[in-house]
Amino acid sequence: MSINYHYQTDVVVLIKHYLQEHPQSEDTITGITQWWVKQQKFADSLVAVDNALKILAMQGDVCSVERNNKTYYRLTKSK
Repeated sequence: MSINYHYQTDVVVLIKHYLQEHPQSEDTITGITQWWVKQQKFADSLVAVDNALKILAMQGDVCSVERNNKTYYRLTKSK
């Protein structure tokens, strides 16, 4: 998934995307702000961070370690 944001159009894209995924949804302006927009930005942020970490790992800038069934990322120690 790839979504680019530019302030006002960001919100338009977020709302349209949410409604496409949840066509029966309806809410107040407060509810849309708190749930639809924040939820979508969070989901998109997870994708963006995952992609960024993959790039940084490929460049050798970060490494990952598995601990307690979770992946932790950190700066790669100098060689």
